[in-house]
Amino acid sequence: MAVELRIASYNLLADAYVKPEWFPHTPADILQPQRRHEALARRIVGLDADIVCLQEVEPDRFAALEKALEPHGYAGVLALKQQGRPDGCAVFHRLERCLGHEAHYFKDRLEDGRISGHLALVVDFDVGGDRLRVACTHLRWDRPDRPVEQHQGMQQAAELLEELVGRDPEALWVVCGDFNAQPGDPLVRAFSAAGLLDAHEGRHQPTCNANGRAKAIDFLFHSRALQAQPLRLPELDDQTPMPSETEPSDHLPIAARLLRT
Repeated sequence: MAVELRIASYNLLADAYVKPEWFPHTPADILQPQRRHEALARRIVGLDADIVCLQEVEPDRFAALEKALEPHGYAGVLALKQQGRPDGCAVFHRLERCLGHEAHYFKDRLEDGRISGHLALVVDFDVGGDRLRVACTHLRWDRPDRPVEQHQGMQQAAELLEELVGRDPEALWVVCGDFNAQPGDPLVRAFSAAGLLDAHEGRHQPTCNANGRAKAIDFLFHSRALQAQPLRLPELDDQTPMPSETEPSDHLPIAARLLRT
């Protein structure tokens, strides 16, 4: 059976991480939580996606989004990070057949020996008789000069690919989120090496400009049985204010139409 879905991924910028000095080009009123809650809901509805994967979602933000998105046919699930972090990953969808979800907490450890608390939220769907597994994650940033075998984001990516994707190769997979890595980095190449396709391969555009440098660090990978038609992003350069009047986060959402015939 032919399948066509639109899937989006969006780092919302948790209120806990909003420090005005980090966003010198953004007026203070735009950073107010209530204003951003309303603007983020409008931005998500405007994506018109069947499945929306969100990162940096706090409980109060999730509750506000549930209320705002329910009239548009969406249901959602939230899984928080551990180790006292204030945010987590959420997935909203408007599909009829959701088969359940699981939160997979990564085993990588911080320098003090504690587990990092980062996770991948996996939500399963029946789409046209196929099992679609959507993994939403926010991989941990680590220093670029860290050796690959010690890089925490790389450890999380390897675990996701081995323990989730690798153990269920018959499913249709979508893995998306904020990878805190750029096209061509070993972490990103690991997903291609595992047999997944980058929906924006060859067409990457900057998705954020943290520290005054525009870069693509948000990704949407998918199984080879699916074909992707990525949606073009608004133009973003080093000087573009983020958040702004039109963009309520410091990231742009990415989205793609996925087809199976």
